[in-house]
Amino acid sequence: MFSTVKLHLIKGLSALIILSGLVVAQSSSLARDYGPDCLEGFTYSGRVQGKNITIAGVPTYSARPSKNSGTKKVIMFFPDVFGPFYVNNELLQDQFASQGYHVFGIDYFFGDPIQIAQTRPNFNQTEWILKSVQQAAESVPRWIEGVRQLHGANSKYNAVGYCFGAPYAMDIGSTDKVVATAFAHPSALNEEHFRRLTKADTAFPVESVRRAHDILSANNASYHLQVFSGVTHGFAIRSDPENSNAVWAKEESAKSVIEWFNRFSK
Repeated sequence: MFSTVKLHLIKGLSALIILSGLVVAQSSSLARDYGPDCLEGFTYSGRVQGKNITIAGVPTYSARPSKNSGTKKVIMFFPDVFGPFYVNNELLQDQFASQGYHVFGIDYFFGDPIQIAQTRPNFNQTEWILKSVQQAAESVPRWIEGVRQLHGANSKYNAVGYCFGAPYAMDIGSTDKVVATAFAHPSALNEEHFRRLTKADTAFPVESVRRAHDILSANNASYHLQVFSGVTHGFAIRSDPENSNAVWAKEESAKSVIEWFNRFSK
C-alpha cells in the first residue's frame, strides 16, 4: 500500500509524506529500520543533466533548472542508500530541476553507497549502516548551511528524503530553514519525528498510519492522505518500468512533491 500525507505544520512549514507501509512495533518506532526491501528494485537508464560538485566538503549532485523564473527555488535531496549519484536518483533530481528548482543531492556515503559497499568481501550491512549514519550526522548540518550560503537568505528552500534520507528531511522540516519538506517510503522514523514536524508513512502498516494520524491530529496539523495499492517500498525511486501501476505511482509521487513545493515556494 502506498499513501501520501500532506501536512501543514503549526510553525508555518509544510510536509508531504509519500508512504508504502507503516510498521509500528510496541515501541515508539513508526518506520522500521533498513531491511532487504530497501535494496530491491529496478535500475533505469538515461542521460543525466547534472554534475558532481562539492559543498562544505561533501560530494554533491547538482542539477540546475534550464531557466530561472522569479524567486530562486532550491531542493535539498536526501537520497536512499544508493546515494545521489545512482542513476535513478540522478534522473529524479534532473526531473525536479526541469520544474524550475536548483537541486542538490548530498552524498553522506562519501563514495561508498550500498551498491558499491556490498560488493566487498565480508561486507557487513549493519556496520555499513552505522558508519553511514555517523557520517550523515556529522556532514548533514554543515552541508545544509553550505547550500543556504550558496543561494542566500532570499531563496525558497525545500527538502525531500527517500528511505535512508527521510529522517533528515523530517529534521530540517521542523526548523525554519525550509518552507516545505517531503519524504517517501521512509526508514528509521519514530514518533518524535512526527511530533516535531507532523508526518506520514513508508515502511509501515495501517496501524502506523493510524498512529501517525493521531499524532498529527494532536498537533492540530492539517493534512491530506492519498492511498495507492499495488506498490512496494522504494517505488518512488526504483519501481518496475514494466508495471504500469508502479510507473504511475512513481510519476504521481514526483509530481506531488513538486506541486507541494510550488505551493510554498512562491
